[in-house]
Amino acid sequence: MNDALNIDLHTHSTCSDGALAPGDLVAAAAAAGVEVLALTDHDTVAGLEIAAKHAVPLGLRLVPGVEISAAWRCQSIHVLGLWIDPADGGLRRALDSQAARRYERMRRICARLSEMHLPGDALLSAVLAHPGLPSRTHLAAALVADGHVRSSQQAFRQFLGRGKAADIAADWPALDAVVGWVRSAGGVAALAHPARYALSAGTRRQLLADFAASGGTALEVITGGNSPHTVEACAQLAVNHGLAGSVGSDFHDPNLSWNRLGRSLKLPACVAPVWRQQGL
Repeated sequence: MNDALNIDLHTHSTCSDGALAPGDLVAAAAAAGVEVLALTDHDTVAGLEIAAKHAVPLGLRLVPGVEISAAWRCQSIHVLGLWIDPADGGLRRALDSQAARRYERMRRICARLSEMHLPGDALLSAVLAHPGLPSRTHLAAALVADGHVRSSQQAFRQFLGRGKAADIAADWPALDAVVGWVRSAGGVAALAHPARYALSAGTRRQLLADFAASGGTALEVITGGNSPHTVEACAQLAVNHGLAGSVGSDFHDPNLSWNRLGRSLKLPACVAPVWRQQGL
């Protein structure tokens, strides 16, 4: 393992809810000094082929990845699949089912907005015009563009956020099933941004125990703008549950400073890096 490598194992492109096309994301990562990059779009591997083509001439190692939505105790949980085989038939079928869930959820959300006297059909058309899978991020942008709210943050506070009028729960598959998809595709399952879930400390520990029991092998110890205290807490969770550590910016947009590409993402020494298993 080379501890000096600049590694980012959690990023998004326009194939899901990111601002940069896959090739542009790879170029931006290389320019920022990233040497090992995972493209982990939500519930799709559509950007991996073009990202890989752009990575080769830049000397950047691309890790094929995906971020898959799952359910655990009625909570939405995100699992990163790293070093997957994107051509795996089982994974492809599973992601097709995820896409169907996303389209159905978006239709239901927009129907709810119509009931609130907002132009749900027009908002749905705007979301579906985007090249990637539909997301609430796209819907929030459409609400801003149409002048219904001043910002995406307001869209979530007023309509789309947890407990709001247009909060429609998705019927995501169980956590253990999603981990199984990743493992069957030859990948490593890492639990994404564990500190972001609205869970008590004890419930978070149970989530980690269930994740490890289902075959999950890594925890994203550093992500986005985690504070040192959060990093320390996540590192201890990884150690306590026998999980390797992963790092990722959760990059979406170059205009967002808290999750920029190329930022320092150094694991605490107590955690075994997940990339060590891959010979890096």
